Amino acid sequence: MKAWSLLRWLIVCWLLVGYTLPNTLWQRGSAEVLIRRALMDAPPLTALLVSAGVFVVVWWTFARDARLERWASLLWLLLLVLASGYLFDPIGRGYAGIGYIRCAWVLWLLTVGIACARLLAPAELMITVVMLAVAQALYALTYFAMGQNLFHTHRLARAGGTFGTPVHVYTMMLLALPMCLALIHRWCYDGARAAMGAAMLVMLAALWFTYSRSAWLAVSVVLPAVVYALWGQRRVAIALGVALWILLGGIYAMRLESSPQLGDTTAQARVDIWRMGFQMFKQNWVWGVGVDNVRLRYTSTWRGYAVSTWYGAPENQLLLWLCERGIWGGLFALALAVAFVRRLRLCQRVCRWGWGGALLTIGILGMFQSVFGRVEEGVETVLVSAIWASTLREEVTHDA
Repeated sequence: MKAWSLLRWLIVCWLLVGYTLPNTLWQRGSAEVLIRRALMDAPPLTALLVSAGVFVVVWWTFARDARLERWASLLWLLLLVLASGYLFDPIGRGYAGIGYIRCAWVLWLLTVGIACARLLAPAELMITVVMLAVAQALYALTYFAMGQNLFHTHRLARAGGTFGTPVHVYTMMLLALPMCLALIHRWCYDGARAAMGAAMLVMLAALWFTYSRSAWLAVSVVLPAVVYALWGQRRVAIALGVALWILLGGIYAMRLESSPQLGDTTAQARVDIWRMGFQMFKQNWVWGVGVDNVRLRYTSTWRGYAVSTWYGAPENQLLLWLCERGIWGGLFALALAVAFVRRLRLCQRVCRWGWGGALLTIGILGMFQSVFGRVEEGVETVLVSAIWASTLREEVTHDA
């Protein structure tokens, strides 16, 4: 048993670290690199069929812990691949072998998340996500202090972490922070709570130095709600919310001051981008324009900037799906959200608010940018897939 316990931890580390901490010691031997290399070297159709077979096998072994919902849950996960647009393409838009490779890669991303949820108990998965987020936060803070791995928005240097971009850094922090609060509530040991409290401070610091207003807005809404739901401390939740909102104002002031012209901010550009995205959806509301084609349809400019090269998407998750996939993509997104909520309601309170808070922060972030559902967003796809699969375990439906 001890050997198996050690082996499954090693497998999870090998699977997850390659996605959440790239460009590190795991760069050449991580799951992400080896799987990608195997897919690229294989014939497209073979890669797709093998990926689908591995996905079904992994899911079937996991599904024994969710007998009543295994078929429905499998359907949602397969629909997630369909919604990525790599299996479903209306007649007339054409289809190439690269589409099969991209679809196979999405299936592998989901499979990795499901495998991690199968190997680890729910609390162990939350601990793993928090540990990986802390490692990413420490890396981001260290290299930010050294002036390396930075991403510049106008004159403002932002922490890029191992990715060189703040996007994956703050999405990891958003997923891990609610889980960290849930673990603090779950554990009775003062030492463990103190460790998780220190981890929260490190992750909040890394999140701050990404200077993402939408990400900080998400934690400003969700963390006070999680504190109130788990501890029932209304005054503490309000005080935390006020402090986070004040800091949000500080981030906005810094972004404003760093812009070339006072008031010339990327936040103002989003209004025009959303308007263009909505017009695109109205013109292609049945099937959409196809995955990755939104960029090609943007022809407007904003204060001299070519929006098509500055932003590759409408900067809103639902609007992106509507533009790329039409009305069926929007309906799928709504149905998927409802399925998440219904399952979370059956979970223990700690799991419900740990995982639900993580998904809610990503949902709020998705109102201002696209963060989920593409090959390029492998980190988010793997972790959200692991969270979704963990909610289906039988033990999380029994209240402690």
